[in-house]
Amino acid sequence: MNYTNYPFIKLSGRNFLLSIYPMWHTRLFPESILNNEDDSLIEDVSHSNSIHKVYLAGMRGMENLRAGDNILIYRTSDQQGPARFRSVATSVCVIEDVRNIHEFSSLQEFKAYCGPLTVFTDSELTAMYAHKKYPIIIKFTYNFALNKRVIRNDLMTITGYTDSDYWGFMRLSDAHFRAILTAGEVNESLIVN
Repeated sequence: MNYTNYPFIKLSGRNFLLSIYPMWHTRLFPESILNNEDDSLIEDVSHSNSIHKVYLAGMRGMENLRAGDNILIYRTSDQQGPARFRSVATSVCVIEDVRNIHEFSSLQEFKAYCGPLTVFTDSELTAMYAHKKYPIIIKFTYNFALNKRVIRNDLMTITGYTDSDYWGFMRLSDAHFRAILTAGEVNESLIVN
C-alpha cells in the first residue's frame, strides 16, 4: 500500500459499514473512544498504538472486500438503550488485505500473519483458528476518527437503510459515505474524488 497520501481516502464506489462490538472497538480504536466509555480498558499495546489493524469477523458480504476499500467503523449498541440512538459511526479505515482463515496451513502461520496488530489475545486467536467461526481476516489502516459521532438514527436518514436491514456489514454509496463524513464533521480535504 502507498502511504504517501495517508490519511486521505479516495472515493471509488467501494465503501462499507463494518460493525464492531463495544469491547473490541475500545481496544482496537482508543482514539475513537466514546465519552461514556471507561478508558481504563485501553492498554499500551501494538494494536492500540499502530495505524495498522487486524480484525477477524464472519459477517456475510465481508468476503467481497478488497484492498483499497473504505470502511466506516460502526460501534454497536452497548445495550443501554435502543440501537437507533446507542450505535454510532466512529472512524474511517482503508482495507490493506483480506484473507480467509482456511488459507493458513498452520496455527503458527495464522498467528504470524495476525501478529501484534490484532485486538485478539493469543488464546483467542488459538480458539478462532480451531473453530474457524470468524473466517474473514482484514488488515487495514486506521485513517481518522469522525469528529462528531453519527448515531444510527442519523445514518438511517442519510442512507435510507432501516432497522430491518442487516447492520453488521453493508455497502455505502460514495454520496452516502461523503454525507456521513460531513455529518461527522470530518475535514473535507481528507476526501479525494
